Amino acid sequence: MTEYADLHLCPPLDDVSNSRSMADLLLELNTGTVGLVLPPERSGRTPIVHDVFKNAGLEVARRINLKPKSRNDLLRSLRRYRNQYEIVAVECSSFLVSRVAVRDRRVDVVYFPKTVRSNPFHPRLAKTCRAALEINISELISSPNPGTSLFGLRRDIETAVEASTAVIGSTGASKPFDLRSPRDISSILNLIGLPLHDSLNAVSTVPLGIVRRNRSRLNEPQLEQGVRILRRSDRDA
Repeated sequence: MTEYADLHLCPPLDDVSNSRSMADLLLELNTGTVGLVLPPERSGRTPIVHDVFKNAGLEVARRINLKPKSRNDLLRSLRRYRNQYEIVAVECSSFLVSRVAVRDRRVDVVYFPKTVRSNPFHPRLAKTCRAALEINISELISSPNPGTSLFGLRRDIETAVEASTAVIGSTGASKPFDLRSPRDISSILNLIGLPLHDSLNAVSTVPLGIVRRNRSRLNEPQLEQGVRILRRSDRDA
């Protein structure tokens, strides 16, 4: 049976009732893994809504949304927060930030808000992109001009496909009304240009791979880039 994920949930962290409703609906929609956005000031102490999702039977990954103003701001944040979160996402609001974010191995997800028209997912960025490009369905739901947002998302998808950039589909939901089933997200991605196989992977294998890879890394840190501990001797036990 296929496992599905939505790596971008941002419910109010003090609204338990809202999170319970979201968790119940996610289970009905067959979403098993979620990325819960936790701002840095709340990272030290796990908020109660984290346990609400977890106790409902969902696998919960901690996510941070970085919104750097400059290249140096991004690099400082990555040094500080990379090892505190299973998902590091960067909002690319300028070309200088985007150029660093797409190349840095510490970044898992990049997304290009359609409110910033001057910084699209340019082919030059796509060719060097190591992160996954995130398409947030919430941009279509909440956009005052869905036609413009749809055009921008289609353009990003086309650029990603041409460069073989990994794509993930998320809701960006903050309340139950914003949630969508993985199959619905996949269908929307396919409708705006992502091949069917890739659109299914965008809500399953690609986001799940991000969580599992980083969870493994956090549990067993790499000695250096590309080196992992595969087995310990009996003397280390």
